[in-house]
Amino acid sequence: MVNRTTAGIFGLSALALAAGCGKLRDAEVPHRIHVPRIDVVLAAGEGSESARVEEVWVYTPTDVLGAFPLPADIPVLAGEEGSPVELTFSAGIRANGIAATRKPYPPYEVIRQVVDLTPGGSDTLAFEVGYADGFEVLFVEDFETANRFAESSTSTSEVIRTTAADQVFEGIGSGRAELHASAAVVWAQTNEQQYPLNPTGSCWLEFDYACTQNFAIGLNPQNLIQDNPTPILVLNDSEGEWKKIYLDLGPVVRSETSAAWFEVTLEAVWDGSADTTFFAVDNLKIVQAE
Repeated sequence: MVNRTTAGIFGLSALALAAGCGKLRDAEVPHRIHVPRIDVVLAAGEGSESARVEEVWVYTPTDVLGAFPLPADIPVLAGEEGSPVELTFSAGIRANGIAATRKPYPPYEVIRQVVDLTPGGSDTLAFEVGYADGFEVLFVEDFETANRFAESSTSTSEVIRTTAADQVFEGIGSGRAELHASAAVVWAQTNEQQYPLNPTGSCWLEFDYACTQNFAIGLNPQNLIQDNPTPILVLNDSEGEWKKIYLDLGPVVRSETSAAWFEVTLEAVWDGSADTTFFAVDNLKIVQAE
């Protein structure tokens, strides 16, 4: 015979346990935040809005939730009762075009948003970012009205300003160099622009490019004694498609403490992969901490 009193106790315990598990399950159901995109919207005078924001980095006041490829679905635990929480969102890029160096882009604004978290709830948040306070833009060249690149005496090809519609990234002009057997070498740099770069803060070169062979971009640190051209990054064949890149200039700038100013350099040697190859650039600008 079953003892009814004991059975009743076991029954109440089971109900309590089930209720407790229900609460636990609710507490572990995340609130989901959908971020479809992060748009870059710049103020007048800050240059092209061309951008390549590939992910969003998300932080709570006490933790890093992680980096999420865009469009992103971000799970955030809400707790048993839910609560408003201030989350921080940063636009993520590939530094130097390398997947292994993904990071938040320092010049872009950080977005702080209070979200009312509830278990099983959801929000969709689309963000716009511009350049953060404390950053300045130094224009290198957008080829709309001029071409600041000049070739060295050893060049047999040159960087020209093209206005051909099928060769221009945006606007009315882009820079382009074509290479072939009789014009196989190009080495060019900005002509007497004398960019004063900050050795103690964040310093980046943004630009768009397309190419059918490798080419290099770099800096030429200069002072009253000598210059020292330094290639920073070799860009691989993009099969002629335009791409956006964010180049971290900081390591070179910090290593050239005696430089009075810098010039931007472009160089390539015809690789023979086709009768004529090319590289093209546009919207070159330096964004650095003031």
